[in-house]
Amino acid sequence: MDVNEALEKATRILAEEQAAPTLSYTYVWKAGHADGVAAQRNLLDDRKRRPRHVNEDPKQFALRSTNFDLLIRILSQVPEDSRLILIDRLLELVRKPNHASAKALALLTEFMIRTGHLKNLLDATTVPTMPTAALGNLLIEIEEMIALNFNLFSDSELVLIPERLANLREIAARQTWQARYTRGFRTGPKEENPHYRPGYSETGKEIVEAIDGITEECRKGRYFYLKGILQELPNLEIDSDKLRVEGFLDTLGFNPLLTAALKKADELYAVSSDAFDLKSCIGHIRSFVEHLHIDSGAAIAKSTSQTVVDKWDPTLTFLRNCGFLTEQQNKFARGLYALLSDEGVHPLIAEREFARLLRNMSIEYGLMFLTMFEKKGIAI
Repeated sequence: MDVNEALEKATRILAEEQAAPTLSYTYVWKAGHADGVAAQRNLLDDRKRRPRHVNEDPKQFALRSTNFDLLIRILSQVPEDSRLILIDRLLELVRKPNHASAKALALLTEFMIRTGHLKNLLDATTVPTMPTAALGNLLIEIEEMIALNFNLFSDSELVLIPERLANLREIAARQTWQARYTRGFRTGPKEENPHYRPGYSETGKEIVEAIDGITEECRKGRYFYLKGILQELPNLEIDSDKLRVEGFLDTLGFNPLLTAALKKADELYAVSSDAFDLKSCIGHIRSFVEHLHIDSGAAIAKSTSQTVVDKWDPTLTFLRNCGFLTEQQNKFARGLYALLSDEGVHPLIAEREFARLLRNMSIEYGLMFLTMFEKKGIAI
């Protein structure tokens, strides 16, 4: 699909989102969590205050949106070397925001951030010269994402967000006052605001408050990262990378069973009560690593009019011979697979330390592998 066709289709989806929004966050039912109905009610109350409460457990709520899924499908059908062009053209909605695009901009915000284009989005917010309701919706969605899924953002990105929004805050703040006393008292000289335009003060105030709320949310998110490191809690950056792996699997058209295997492994790891659960966890991770390579090898072979046997060893040899994997990457993949087999298949049980190590290694390796796969411009 070329960029013009993709842009036309994406624009239609965003128009539909404006007319009939599909974007929502849904409580993920899990043992040990609060009642789902109460959680959703608390979410509605939390949206009324600033700064938002940041969930320390970013797995409680998950994004649900039919139109988001459709945008991901469109992006996956655009050649890799043309995707940034599509991203840039879609960001015209941010550079030239209008009231009619307010709800569509919320969806576009989720799409940009979840596909790794946060910096592009923030850069686009530096272009508008006046505050608008559409920009307010963009900021509300960023508030929502940090509050519910703060690990979508790395620690460095949580630093970047307030810095890049500073320009928009300044523009909005200039519309919140027409004139003021320079000494803060109702006496003395009065300063006139040359930038003030009637009709923008409420929107300007909303944007200033939203960015201030986002700044505090970013601080809280960074604190949770630090707390996790110092208390040796589950690594939230690993969890963030797992979300990116799942996004790649969906975007590139991999079998949904790969994502399901990874999620099942995570569930078993999170709620494991004994070593048998951990053994099953490692088994699912092993299946994920195995079929990630086999499915990728088949796709690469098809794109180059070659053939490959759909088994682990022949596929690894093929990926090495065709130059997709370097010799060191090939050795690492084989070593990781051997460890997964030794710990998850042959023994009767598995230890938690091994399960954690192999889970984390497989996620990070999977992210590296899928990043290379995407750069080749190959789809399943």
